[in-house]
Parts: sequence; C-alpha cells; structure tokens
Amino acid sequence: MFTKITISGKICTGKSSVFHELQKKLNWPTFSSGSYFREYAKIHHLELNNAEEQTDKLTHKVDGMVEKMLRKPGHLLLDAWLGGILADGNREVLKVLLITDDEIRFNRFAHRENISFEEAKNEVSLRDSSWFEKVKKIHNRSDFFDERNYDMVIDTSTLTVNYIVQSILSKLPPSHQPLTTV
Repeated sequence: MFTKITISGKICTGKSSVFHELQKKLNWPTFSSGSYFREYAKIHHLELNNAEEQTDKLTHKVDGMVEKMLRKPGHLLLDAWLGGILADGNREVLKVLLITDDEIRFNRFAHRENISFEEAKNEVSLRDSSWFEKVKKIHNRSDFFDERNYDMVIDTSTLTVNYIVQSILSKLPPSHQPLTTV
C-alpha cells in the first residue's frame, strides 16, 4: 500500500507542476529538492546553477535527508530528480518518472526563462550532463532514469497536469485518496 509518492524526471518534464497539484489534492507533508537548492543558493548568495552543481557533501546531506524521510512512517510527497532511486526497494513508495521529448523540454525551458530555443537547448543540456556526471560519480550508478526503476512512467508531452495527477491518484488505495466534494 503506497503511503508516499516520489516525482522524478529531468528538467522541464513537469515535476513541479504535478508536485504542486498533488500537494493541493493530498495535503500530505512535502519535500522538494529543487526548492531546497533554490533556498540554499539564496542563503549562500549563489547562482541557482552553482547550487545545482552542488558539492559531494551537500548531495550526500540532501540524499540522506530524503532517504530518512522515505523510511519514516506516514505520508510524504517528494519532488526530486533522484527520488525514485532513493526509494529503491521501499514498497510504501509510489515511484513516478515523468518523461518528455527533449525538444519539448527545451521549448518549455525557453518559455519559462524567456530565452531563445538555442539558449534553452544549450543550458538544459549543460545542466543535465553536469548533474548526471556528478551524481553518477557520487552514487556509482547511472540508471537514474531507467524506467524499470519506477512504478509509473508518464510521458508528459501532450497530457494535462490534471490528467497526470488523476493517473497518479488512481494508484493510491481508496483510504489514501483525497475526498472530493460535489
């Protein structure tokens, strides 16, 4: 029986949008690694990209926090690139991977950041590769987005956030689903 949900995926796959909509519907405790790193960057006067290209020490700290939260009893909604991997073997966790075509990701990023498609393509590709290489070295594995590691894989290319959220909620037992009002 799932009591926790992890939302994982690359940049601009819809993680934050789905996370926030689930947060409204479930009213569960939450943790967003992206929000954590944005706050960390703000406190330490860093650019967000520098915070995301985090030190090994910070990565281990955050990953340890996430693993501890996932082992605690009770509900949790987690938005993290590595959330599904850090929940590996935990049967209480519904591990969701959001995917989409790279061209769509680049377009979403360009629109969000108000930059050109080429700038978005370069920035997203650089962030993806630097993050991937860093965590590959830290965790000594490279299967972070291998669909076999997840309970649900959702291609967000053409789906609405509401449809994705309803699909995820349908995997929860009735006792954990949000109450709907007429």
